[in-house]
This record gives sequence, C-alpha cells and structure tokens, in this order.
Amino acid sequence: MNIYLLRHGETEQNEKKTYYGSLDVSLNEKGKNQALSAKNMLHKIDFSKVFISDRIRTLEMAEIIFEDKEIEFIKDSRINEMSFGIFEGKTYEEIGKLYPEEQELWQNNWKEYCPKGGESYAVFYKRIKSFMEDLKKLDEENILIVTHGGVIRTIYCYVLDENLDFYWKFASSNGDISLIKYKHGSIFIDSIIHV
Repeated sequence: MNIYLLRHGETEQNEKKTYYGSLDVSLNEKGKNQALSAKNMLHKIDFSKVFISDRIRTLEMAEIIFEDKEIEFIKDSRINEMSFGIFEGKTYEEIGKLYPEEQELWQNNWKEYCPKGGESYAVFYKRIKSFMEDLKKLDEENILIVTHGGVIRTIYCYVLDENLDFYWKFASSNGDISLIKYKHGSIFIDSIIHV
C-alpha cells in the first residue's frame, strides 16, 4: 500500500509563523498555488481513498487537487493538527512574553506538558498512532492523506519504531509530499518531496 502524505498549503498563520492547530483558517494565494503544484505531481495517481482533517485548509487543498475528479473526502479528526490551547495564534516570541512560565515548562517537558485548553504531545501521538493502526488494516493500493506538518512529522516517528525524539529531526513544509509504503507487514518512508 502506498500512503501519500500531503501537507496543506500556506495560510496567513503560517506566514506569521504562529502556533496554530485548532484555528480554522483558509489557504492564502501562495497556499493555493502550492495546491496546484501538488495537483500536477499527483494527477497520474489513482487514489482509492482520500483522508482529510476537520480543518478548512485541508479541505481546500483536496478540492483544488481533485477539482476535475469524483472522489469522496473522508474526514478524520485524528489527523487534526495538535491543539496548542492558550498558545494558539501566537508566535514563539509572543508566547514567551505572555506565558513565560508555561513556555519554560513546555520546553523542558515537551512530550508531556499540556498548554491550558490544548493537548500534550503524548496525547497527540496516541491519536495519530490510532489512525495509522487502522490505516494498516485497509487493502488499498494508493491512499492520500491531506493533513498538517505536526501530524506528518509524528507519522514519521510512528514509522521509525515510535521514537518520538525523531519529531525534531524532520521538516514538513507547506505543500510537501511524502510517500510511506506498507508492504508485507513492514512500513517505511520511501520519499519526501519538497514542492
């Protein structure tokens, strides 16, 4: 099974370099162009299933890619970006000014610390793992997952023997496409393409 991972295109929040997972924001013009680039790269692949998160930015990405094809998008909240709670919509610098103590706790225990109103990375990982375990039960040839940077980097951790420390060893830029392969009970990263 070929599992294609596509990060949504750029939004205004990406441009501002804020932390945002729960904020529901649309693609900007650059993001729409990134969707067109992804469409050109993926147009020859026959996808039997397309999963998207609950966020409008992944829906918009998928709609551009499949504007001339009939395919159902399967929404799954497990592939939503991590919720940052009180940190939502703020840059790293802004968080440091508004919540210096919370920021320090977050830095010192990034896996377990939970910002008020948000979720910890450990909880976030569990829902991504649940999604991936279910995905491996499918009998499909090509699947597309339109999701978020944190989700994609966490899927890499899942593939790499669930070593969460690898989260910081990968980038995932807007519009990037990755291919994960699941064959004969083995799952591995095949390629990562920067669009």
